Amino acid sequence: MRWWHVRVRVAHEAADALSAVLESYPDVQGVQMEGISPAEVRPPRFGEWFDEQLTPTPDVEVSVYVPEAHDRGEIEHRVRDAVDRVREAGLDPGPRASEVRVELVDESDWKNAWREQYHPIPVGNSLVIAPVWAEPADLEPYRDRRVIAIEPGMAFGTGHHQTTQMCAEILAEVVRPGMRVVDVGTGTGVLAIAAALVGAERVVAIDLDPVAVSAAKDNVRTNGLEDRVDVRQGDLLAALRPDETFHLAVANILRDVVIALVPQVRPCLVAGGLLLTSGYIESQREQVEQALADHGFSVVRRAHQDDWVSVLAVKI
Repeated sequence: MRWWHVRVRVAHEAADALSAVLESYPDVQGVQMEGISPAEVRPPRFGEWFDEQLTPTPDVEVSVYVPEAHDRGEIEHRVRDAVDRVREAGLDPGPRASEVRVELVDESDWKNAWREQYHPIPVGNSLVIAPVWAEPADLEPYRDRRVIAIEPGMAFGTGHHQTTQMCAEILAEVVRPGMRVVDVGTGTGVLAIAAALVGAERVVAIDLDPVAVSAAKDNVRTNGLEDRVDVRQGDLLAALRPDETFHLAVANILRDVVIALVPQVRPCLVAGGLLLTSGYIESQREQVEQALADHGFSVVRRAHQDDWVSVLAVKI
């Protein structure tokens, strides 16, 4: 089946009203809005710094799908009428509201187009992060690598972000067989899975976000690691038992959360234990390293991708 995909860009103040009008029309199959107003921008509560989610957009794209049987001109007229109704209600739809875009799309393309942005990503010399739907042909160039199969979803950690790649590569180099690892702010569980695949005997993966916890559990199950990766919900290290200790902790989260974590994680690490942090940019690195020094850690390695930084420190 084919559908008309209809898109129009409007000011933030008019987006909800326009969506309500369009949704009231017969045969409209759902309304989608993409855009972030300045009032909605706030530091994320969960996971890593997903920078594109923190940037306000100048307007909102409102889109709907209408069955192909409808006349294209009729659809354009209907959307412009909806914009006029919003304007008559006293809301300014903005200067781009008259630019109605209509294109015919196949249903299979509509349902699967979002998958096109996800593809296998090699990490270091031994790992590849791949979406769960990757075909054998997609993975053939990486046949000598361990595959981390991830279902991209609402939690952070698809492997596309620089911080995820840096942390996974460092884990592949420093994790040794028999190590115990804790992953704080696990997101999809990608780093916890990476640690287990490269030799960690036991990994505890923690996230405050229940959506992330659910996603991580599913991904751990997909990779067949339920016996070695324990996913828990909790704020920072609150989900740990008092007697649990680790050889390595990884936290790919925000700078301020990393700084708050440093004194908490030190008692949980064995002598000579490692702390790998990321999720912040170069201009924030000195503050993180100062916190590490203040609480008995020594930096042993730094990695950079674009403006993002990862820091590996040892407990002294």
